[in-house]
Amino acid sequence: MRRRALLAVCLSLWTLACLLPGPARAAGDPLDAFRGLSGELRVTGSDVGLVAAREAAERITAAHPGVTVSFTMTGAGVGLSRVRLRQADICLFDRSPRAVTGPGASLEFIPYGVDPVAVVVNSLNPVESLDTATLRKLFAGLVPLWSDAGGGAFPVMAAYMEASEEEGRPLTMPRTVSLSSQPALRFTLIRNKEILGFISVRDLDAAMKPVAVDGQAPTVRNFLEGRWRIYRVMHLAAARDAQPLARAFADYLRGPEGQAILERAGHVALARKPDWESALPVDQPDVLASGQ
Repeated sequence: MRRRALLAVCLSLWTLACLLPGPARAAGDPLDAFRGLSGELRVTGSDVGLVAAREAAERITAAHPGVTVSFTMTGAGVGLSRVRLRQADICLFDRSPRAVTGPGASLEFIPYGVDPVAVVVNSLNPVESLDTATLRKLFAGLVPLWSDAGGGAFPVMAAYMEASEEEGRPLTMPRTVSLSSQPALRFTLIRNKEILGFISVRDLDAAMKPVAVDGQAPTVRNFLEGRWRIYRVMHLAAARDAQPLARAFADYLRGPEGQAILERAGHVALARKPDWESALPVDQPDVLASGQ
């Protein structure tokens, strides 16, 4: 009798367990776009947006083991070339698509987020604050000495992120230096008191000295409230006939879950892009270098 009662209880519990939902993700999950897809997605380009892209990739591959995502950070210009040559599927592109030209596959630029940008100098530079007009002259090489802008008696050396023929070539101008990435800028900046550069607000650290612009400090809060007015729009560059995996990745990063990842990484969701232009064209190195 006891044995029959115990068996009945066990059967009831087993039936209940079968009826209860398992630890599956909710219906309509953003990652459902990857269902049935497999293979490798090759991501290249800028380090701007990399943290968010990596987290997105980790979530995707955890939910869909048949998908792998590889990252090769080459800089934005080289990344574009690789996508054109079909050597990569997506380029993280932190420049304006306006001036992009070049042979190879026709490209599509998909905006996915906003990156507030800080102006930085070496910690030994006494400059604390600059106005936008002076900054434009400094980046264009029109102010040769820091002493002419409230700094020390040493030359101004404007640094640009990895200029290429597809984005203009400010590296050909006097008193400028071209660097391949934000880490390269940081390395150069802390070793050279002459450097003037710009970097994502999220990447500021104690080794770099941010400069107030028009009396405002470079913070995400100031940006969202319209007081800090320097930023760039981040894009995913892909071939117009890109594979479904690349399309799904772009859709995920632009969707609610991807945008939340982006904001946790220190950027700003695309929906919160301001309706005003950046005070400095940091996404167009050639324009910035020309003083326009």
